[in-house]
Amino acid sequence: MIESITTMIRYIGLFLCFAGSLVTAAKPNIILVMADDQGWGDMGYYGHPYVQTPNFDDMSKHSLRFDRFYAAAPVCSPTRAAVLTGRNPNRVNVLNHGRSMRPQETTIAEALKTVGYATGHFGKWHVGSCQPTSPVNPTNSGFDVWLSTPNFYDLDPVMSRNGIAEQLEGESSMIAVDAALDFIRDQVERDTPFLSIIWFGSPHGPFDALEEDQQLYDGKHMAEYYREITAMDRAFGKLRNELRDLEIEDNTLLWYTSDNGGLNEKTSGGRMKKGSIYEGGLRVPAMLEWPARIPTGRVTDVVSFSSDIYPTLIELTGAQVENQFPLDGISLVDLIDGKVEVRESGIGFW
Repeated sequence: MIESITTMIRYIGLFLCFAGSLVTAAKPNIILVMADDQGWGDMGYYGHPYVQTPNFDDMSKHSLRFDRFYAAAPVCSPTRAAVLTGRNPNRVNVLNHGRSMRPQETTIAEALKTVGYATGHFGKWHVGSCQPTSPVNPTNSGFDVWLSTPNFYDLDPVMSRNGIAEQLEGESSMIAVDAALDFIRDQVERDTPFLSIIWFGSPHGPFDALEEDQQLYDGKHMAEYYREITAMDRAFGKLRNELRDLEIEDNTLLWYTSDNGGLNEKTSGGRMKKGSIYEGGLRVPAMLEWPARIPTGRVTDVVSFSSDIYPTLIELTGAQVENQFPLDGISLVDLIDGKVEVRESGIGFW
């Protein structure tokens, strides 16, 4: 009897170890979120005197927080192209905002599809047209599902759902999150790993606030700008809460950053602001939350930038890209695992 019990315990232990290995080995779900014009210091957790960002603040306590993370350019489209390709913007033809990415580029969506990922894009695109015939629309850049706009967007936007224009109602950040969550729930039901890119249109102008937010920060400097950030924080909180409700938060990599420096020089994290090659035009907030790999929050001052996202995800997922164009970013896997304290390669800006 004792031998039987001992054997049973041994088998239970082996099963639990095996199950744990499966969880560890499972490909992570990936969500990349990007603000439009949020500066490095436009966060409550950096001691901003009045902006309310409770959900970003909470994430900062449980994530790998990058204190020296840089956008690939001081304006939006080039940085977005860098995130998608892992390459400096001038390599991919996106030298300034509004320029289209080269159709020949391999995007992170195309790369991850080769290892079984479902892919979705929600929000601002701005590296090409959202017309159905465009060679660089989200479909032709590797995304299965998309609800996107060619540039910034705000209240009640007209967006393109897989190439078909659609009038929507509501606050822009929440619209993007709700569309992403529909996609995410579908993949959870299918038991399919996913890449979901959510690119907010805030806090970029025109600063249209919901009626419930219109009095927020009255009398404060740049109140309309900070209303947008708080609305964006609200939508981001809904996203994080849903990951917990779906019970997928442990093995979901959630990466948040901004496309360029902010509009307020006082909180830009350095000299100048958006549009400048100085620190204030490039330094942006960034956090990576992934409980299965990052069990406790910590802060790093290792220099990183937008082009690092692509090679990091390639290594983490084991994706194989044939005829990969030269990459300018580097994998941050060792940084995620706490194995490096300094960047060994430089970063170039155009």
